[in-house]
Amino acid sequence: MKKIFILGSFVYDLVTSMDRFPEAKESVVGNKFETFPGGKGANQCIAISRLGGDLVINGKVGKDNFGDNFIEILKKENISTDFIKRSEESTGIGCVQLDGNGQNRICIVLGANHDFQKEDLAIDELKKCDIFLTQFEMRREITEYGIKVAKENNLITIVNPAPAREISKDIYPLIDYLTPNEKELGFLVNKEVLTIEDAHIAAEELLTRGIKNVICTLGEKGSLLVNKDLVIYQTAFKIKPVDTVAAGDSFNGAFAYCLANDFDLDYSLKFANAMGALTTLTKGAIPSIKRYNDVMEFLKNNGD
Repeated sequence: MKKIFILGSFVYDLVTSMDRFPEAKESVVGNKFETFPGGKGANQCIAISRLGGDLVINGKVGKDNFGDNFIEILKKENISTDFIKRSEESTGIGCVQLDGNGQNRICIVLGANHDFQKEDLAIDELKKCDIFLTQFEMRREITEYGIKVAKENNLITIVNPAPAREISKDIYPLIDYLTPNEKELGFLVNKEVLTIEDAHIAAEELLTRGIKNVICTLGEKGSLLVNKDLVIYQTAFKIKPVDTVAAGDSFNGAFAYCLANDFDLDYSLKFANAMGALTTLTKGAIPSIKRYNDVMEFLKNNGD
């Protein structure tokens, strides 16, 4: 099994549930307030670990209770904390709103994640790994520096461009797998992505910039992988979501796990779709992320 290096964020989610989202200048009465550990890096890391993957995570948390909680969570998951740095800035916070349909709106205060410096990158450990996975919840210069170092050391690079932001032109050819959702894909090509065909056209445009593979997660419409030789469409599993927080993160973690095990792309997309779907059935980020046997049972019960 290949080893995965995650350059990733830690964000504690403060979640408010309500029947519907408020409009501008409107207040609504919420139903419940809860806190959950999350952040794209942490979520992807936990997903890979619970599937049985071999990984190391490099990130930064504050010297506060939320940071202490993250350290304890990783230890309980038997994940090394050797490359988790501590910052004078607060641990990242996500203010999450959930409506009655399980959809979410999120505002992130990144705190310690934005305090991650180039010298915090565990390059010696990265060199021991085979796959590099990152997101966009650190400063752009740090994320792009990590991608460059990974590719210089011949790692397979997976980049989840969330939250959406510009990518430097010289970085595109260094990305083996770009994994946007439809909103992020639309941002990158400056076009609205509403349909599977829209996603296909947008993905083809990104291939011309040097990316090797584009995987677009399309929610209830499934997922789409496009490269110069293949177009693979995977339909979504029919479920009733409770909370879509971390669904994309668990998809990315599962896809990285599949690459680490040399699964073919068709099966990898199906497996990652199943992991993402299962995550939406439980509230919270890390608490909702399932294990390998859960995914296999779900696939078995859904015709595979």
